[in-house]
Amino acid sequence: MKKRCYLSAVPIRKEASHRSEMVNQLLFGDLVDVLTTEGDWDMVRSEYDSYEGWVSSQQLTPVMQSDNKLFDRIANTETWIHFDNRKVLVPSGASYNHLWAETDNGDEKKMSDVVSVAKEFLGAPYLWGGRTKMGIDCSGLSQVVYKICGKKLPRDAWQQAETGVEVPLKESLEGDLAFFANPSGRIVHVGILDGRGGIIHASGMVRHDTIDEHGIFNAERQEYSHTLKCVRRMEL
Repeated sequence: MKKRCYLSAVPIRKEASHRSEMVNQLLFGDLVDVLTTEGDWDMVRSEYDSYEGWVSSQQLTPVMQSDNKLFDRIANTETWIHFDNRKVLVPSGASYNHLWAETDNGDEKKMSDVVSVAKEFLGAPYLWGGRTKMGIDCSGLSQVVYKICGKKLPRDAWQQAETGVEVPLKESLEGDLAFFANPSGRIVHVGILDGRGGIIHASGMVRHDTIDEHGIFNAERQEYSHTLKCVRRMEL
């Protein structure tokens, strides 16, 4: 069975409980396949990035595949819509129909707009599993920003690091993604390069720091916060 999220944003949890950690979020318009159901919980797989987890069945609605044609817009910014006799604020990156919109979504974004779109998230608090300006994690930021600009990315940083082509930092361009590793070499962080020696990333909040061959330098703490692993350019 296919279901869709018709709320602004809902949590995908690790286990079938409201007390379980949030590992991801569905945004308005996101479509899922229901893999199994336990009580009031659905184990789902996101159609967008194949991410799996548990969602409260009260926060999903059964749909027919044919309704995909209704969703003809990706929100560039927070957008008010009228849907099902209610007013809904859909977050950046959500899917909706332009006929439902109350506010202007602005011009369609392209890959050349990645950095300008990322800057709109500056100051958003870090939230594990988050994908909105009310709370977002590092790979959620890169995924949603790229989605707004027309490019699909996987959900987690290590998955994103397996896409695109590797380039040296000194040859990097605006919009390339930089990946960072823990002491064991596992990729645990990602950010968006601004092409001018800076990086936009979610660490405590979405911030704009400097980067060099060593990693991200936090000017407030006067220390490196993340160790650079590689830079990758996402292919269209």
